[in-house]
Amino acid sequence: MVIVQANNKFYLAVIQQLPQIDLSTSIRSSQECIPVEHLLNSTILNMTQYRRIAFFHKLCHMHHDLTCFIDEAYLCLCTNEHHANCMEFKHKRNFECKLKKYCANEAQCVQDHPNCPSTRICICPECFFGNECQFYAKALGSTLDEILGYEFKRNVILSQQPITVKVSAIITMIIFLIGLINCILSMIIFRREASQKVGCGIYLLTASINSLAIMILFTLKFWLLFLSYQLTLEERGLQTILLLNCRIVEPLLKVILYIDKWLHACVAIERIISVRQGINFDKQKSLRVAKYIIITVILSNFAICIPQIIDLRVFTDKTEERSWCVVTYTSFLRIYSFTLIIFHYMGPLVINFISAITIIIITTHQRSTCQKNLSFKKHLITKIRQHKHLLISPMVIIILTLPHLIISFILKCDKSTHLFWFYLSGYFLSFIPSTCMFLIFVIPSPIYKKEFKQAISHYRRRFHIFLINNTTQY
Repeated sequence: MVIVQANNKFYLAVIQQLPQIDLSTSIRSSQECIPVEHLLNSTILNMTQYRRIAFFHKLCHMHHDLTCFIDEAYLCLCTNEHHANCMEFKHKRNFECKLKKYCANEAQCVQDHPNCPSTRICICPECFFGNECQFYAKALGSTLDEILGYEFKRNVILSQQPITVKVSAIITMIIFLIGLINCILSMIIFRREASQKVGCGIYLLTASINSLAIMILFTLKFWLLFLSYQLTLEERGLQTILLLNCRIVEPLLKVILYIDKWLHACVAIERIISVRQGINFDKQKSLRVAKYIIITVILSNFAICIPQIIDLRVFTDKTEERSWCVVTYTSFLRIYSFTLIIFHYMGPLVINFISAITIIIITTHQRSTCQKNLSFKKHLITKIRQHKHLLISPMVIIILTLPHLIISFILKCDKSTHLFWFYLSGYFLSFIPSTCMFLIFVIPSPIYKKEFKQAISHYRRRFHIFLINNTTQY
């Protein structure tokens, strides 16, 4: 017999009638052991304990749906014949381990006997796993595994998966296709000679290539996660997919996303410098510096993520029948991961926003100095309209990435779905800036929009010439 305590209530989990090694059960409200205070009247409850026991048999006769009930000293089971089978039951029996050394990371240690235990179990906090709760599943922040992991059904084709999985698959492919088109168009614009006269063009070309890599890894991530729940794969193939997802795809996706944010920040910083220096801005120096900064941004982002990814491994939770990408936990790693998330999210966002405000203020001040017939306020409104694309880009990025920053801290490794759609939306929204490079950086900018129109005209002429040549040959 197994009695389970949850939320200060006791439940009859299982009664073992035949010898079995493995038992499986579920807890329902009908299995609750009702306190006798809810079943007996006050007259009987005021009797001494031994006189009150005589009425326990009547409870099973009166309540045929009663499974068990308890008082301060006894637990009684109602038999099939509606008799009470009672035994002594100590409510406050302490099964916690006397020593704290058996479990790590503030896990609760329980044992099967107060004095002479033969078995100890660690009850892990959220996102911790392992026999001693030594593995941590959030070293890389929030991931798709945490959000969708409990939604997948094992060995079930996509069309029969839950609606949450099917919607995620559709959104993934839509983002991939839109991102692919946007990245190709952006690369066409930023590869043009006119776009590469200053460092901004180099940064945006690199960001376009980087965004294409993000789209590929983002899509690969979803389908690897889906395949990891298909039991039709051989054990070796399944392990390969789990390791590929954990040790290569997920870390690469995180690092490249961080690189993308910092490349956008580099564009913002260069815009401030160019506006501040005006006609003294050195374009050739800007190009040289941009190449060194791009290399530095890429190498430094990979370097600072090494402590997070060097010890990544796959941990299979046999009880939950799912796998987690975990690291051996240390307090240093938790602080380090928290600091990196704040640094990589808030740093670029603050730089982008300050850049836009600074550029508008500098240009307004310059204009008001030259044209004193208008007030500073009117000059400011004029400059906001003129440079609105500088405000649009950072504001869009802030709005789209803020939900993912929030869920990086509030998302827990559990089955709760009350905020599922918020988590899923926040995750997908964080990829929109990379998906819509063309819409965010080209369309709002008069200079890049002009380059786009010229590029379209160029490719139209080439296509027209190609058609004429083919027609002439035939």
